[in-house]
Amino acid sequence: MKHLIICIAFIALCFTFSACKNGSNTSQQEAGKRFAPKERTSSMTTQDRENAIAQKRSEQVVVFETLVNSHGVRLSILQPIVSGDITQSVSDRLSMRMLEIASQNGISGMGGNPNFVLGVEVNQTGRSVTGSAPQRMNVQYEMMFKVMNALTGDVYGTAKQNVAGVGRSFEEASVNAANEIKNTAEIQEFLNLSSKRIIDWYNNNVSVIKNEVDKAEGQGDYAYALAILGSVPEQASTAYQYITQKQPSTLSGMLHKQAADMLGEMEGQIASLGDEFNPSVGAYFSLIPKDTPEYKTAQTLYADYQKKCNARRASLEAKAERDEQAARELEKLKLLYDHETDLAQKEVDKVMYQARAQASAASARSKPTGFFGSLGYAITSFTDVLLGGNK
Repeated sequence: MKHLIICIAFIALCFTFSACKNGSNTSQQEAGKRFAPKERTSSMTTQDRENAIAQKRSEQVVVFETLVNSHGVRLSILQPIVSGDITQSVSDRLSMRMLEIASQNGISGMGGNPNFVLGVEVNQTGRSVTGSAPQRMNVQYEMMFKVMNALTGDVYGTAKQNVAGVGRSFEEASVNAANEIKNTAEIQEFLNLSSKRIIDWYNNNVSVIKNEVDKAEGQGDYAYALAILGSVPEQASTAYQYITQKQPSTLSGMLHKQAADMLGEMEGQIASLGDEFNPSVGAYFSLIPKDTPEYKTAQTLYADYQKKCNARRASLEAKAERDEQAARELEKLKLLYDHETDLAQKEVDKVMYQARAQASAASARSKPTGFFGSLGYAITSFTDVLLGGNK
């Protein structure tokens, strides 16, 4: 499982953007034409989309890393309900667009407490077919964004935006309309105000947070307890002081409970890698507490793995002077060894992040739709966007 989360993010991006692509069989005559109603529209050619995708992929890596490392307010993104022209592809694209905008405004949109949600009400205001050739479908929407507290029903802020899209089908037109959602000054102010109000809620409800954490730990669900603690923003100083004191014991409880799982992941990595060095093995080893039964087994496995890796390195060093390919492999290997600590810590962060995100996702799916049922379903990871895991 090399770099699992980055792979999931990459696959999800390919999946969501593929809905935006025109077919490759578009004629040369068709490719140069545009339809431009008064509202913002998207009528990109296939080549336009290919160029946009290449740019967006690099941007999304930055977005993803921001979400993993963010210490700002953490919200769950609500995936809009599939209905009418809002197909699964459109719903996926709307979700991804909200993730992008949330991260651009310093608000994490993944792995957050499912009690705080960002959703959008989608109201279709227009739907038509052009009379000229080539025939195109045109749609217009009013998007009403909301940040809510799913526990209390409080609405912390709203913002409205009108968008339009054009395509060879109504589904494509709707996806293109979703792409036209902009990170406007109104959206920025809406998210900023909502963030401030959520921070106030945290500071004024430390006892509620404590009760939720204690309840989760009492049920043995340390991952969800850690997810709740991880959702508290640093800006909420009163609440953050509590979670700083509480996190070490909660983390220890989770690692003790999941020691067998970590050992299993470590064994799987070693089996697939052979003598290929990868810092992720050391990352899993470091997550297994020393006072667990699994630690001794892990220690032996890791020592054997290191011997194999060191033997391979020694072999490459012996061949490097007379074999150009071996010299290149050795240089790459040295870079991994030189940055082993940093790379292993990144792997640890990703594993921990995934555990919290999955715990939040499971909690969100088990909760009644309640106050935000009309908006959609909570998603807390790229796997939800990709696989529809929240349905």
